[in-house]
Amino acid sequence: MAMRRPHLRLLLPLVLLAACLALASGTPWTRLKNRFRWHHVDFPRSSVGFRNNYCDKMMWRRGIYGTLINTFIHAPMRSIKRVCSVGGMHVSNGLRKSIFHFPVTTCRYKPYTDSYKEVKYPRQIVTIGCWNRLPVFYLEFPPYSLSAP
Repeated sequence: MAMRRPHLRLLLPLVLLAACLALASGTPWTRLKNRFRWHHVDFPRSSVGFRNNYCDKMMWRRGIYGTLINTFIHAPMRSIKRVCSVGGMHVSNGLRKSIFHFPVTTCRYKPYTDSYKEVKYPRQIVTIGCWNRLPVFYLEFPPYSLSAP
């Protein structure tokens, strides 16, 4: 009997299950919150200098270079936290969608040039996972196109 490929619709529940198991095993929520902040929050937007690619510099600085796609939110943490309460609405499986638009920069890795393509525009934050009313992960799914909405 041939092995079957896993269904993509099972991916999100498995990611959420892994996060819940990590939380239940004693991983402090502050570690998850700090990881979220390090990977996804850049307020105020960092200056990388003239003729420098923001995404290349930020991904190196944050130690996540080579990640296929990452989004930086350019808003105060207190505004992002509101998505986990009154500033967001429940979507599914513990994910929240922001009511308001946030300035963001999406960085997508281009392996043929070994660099990142950057797109900046305001949009709703769709996939934030919250725990204890704090954002702990940002799910880059569905992958957003690099053209402005």
